Amino acid sequence: MIGAARRFSELMSDLLLRREFAGGPLPQDEESAAAAELERCWWEMTDEEQAESERAFSAQHVPGAPTDLDEMDEAVDAGSRCLPRKKAA
Repeated sequence: MIGAARRFSELMSDLLLRREFAGGPLPQDEESAAAAELERCWWEMTDEEQAESERAFSAQHVPGAPTDLDEMDEAVDAGSRCLPRKKAA
């Protein structure tokens, strides 16, 4: 479908903004309707369009999400019981 990638982007942006204005998740019926439409568009996109959409949305700041987690990544050995992320000093 021509325009599936653009429509996907519009729908995703709209969903994220509506969640921000609502202060959290939307009612189940609204979330389900949005998810169904997003999925329809997703499967009509080419592999390249899907990859580009993933890159674009993973690079965006999600409204309401913290930009600094005040944590640091740590190197850990396989099987270690240490957490891979610690509170920044």
